[in-house]
Amino acid sequence: MDFNLGEEEKMLQKAIRDFAGKEIAPIVDEYEEKEEFPVEVARKLGKLGYLWPSAPVEYGGAGMSKICDAIVREETARVCAGIAQCLGPDIAPDIIRRHGNEEQKRKYLVPTITGEKIGAYGLTEPDAGSDAASIKTTAVRRDEYYIVNGDKCFITRGNICDYVTLMAMTDKSKGYRGMSCMIVDRGTPNFSSTKLHKMGIHSSDPATLAFQDSPVPVGNLVGEEG
Repeated sequence: MDFNLGEEEKMLQKAIRDFAGKEIAPIVDEYEEKEEFPVEVARKLGKLGYLWPSAPVEYGGAGMSKICDAIVREETARVCAGIAQCLGPDIAPDIIRRHGNEEQKRKYLVPTITGEKIGAYGLTEPDAGSDAASIKTTAVRRDEYYIVNGDKCFITRGNICDYVTLMAMTDKSKGYRGMSCMIVDRGTPNFSSTKLHKMGIHSSDPATLAFQDSPVPVGNLVGEEG
């Protein structure tokens, strides 16, 4: 197995290292102090096509290797681990890439690849982390909406996201097979977020999310129930 980087990967590594030095390094102290993620950094990386290098070409990505994704995370983390944690590929848009329909991909995946939208992944709860089947958030279908109730915690980008790929129980009787994923837009009624304060990597900006009878269109279901 060859662990050396290819020419394309070396070029990307240099480009990201230069970007991190010019665009991230000068603002690290400011955003660590404010405990915020500098959204504009994601926008700039997205315009350059470096936010998610392995994203599919047909949706605006570069179609590069997963190693290139790792290079982006590694080179930005050299400058600031907190900011790096919020950059690069993530579960939120990748779920849509793998399981979403074409309309969802055009509405959410494309602008996420370009940095115009920011997604968050809503799984962890106060009493459910690695034991995902223990989540208590529910989504009950009523006509053309799911009514969502529950709380999520430690959600990276939860305060700044434009949407959440939310994991909720649509049928508790089926255990983990009763879990479903749906896209919840920022601005959905009765959906709120609250900043969390940590001991370190402050600029990663995690949050708690709360849903109280929040209506989510049935068309936002990713894949099928369960």
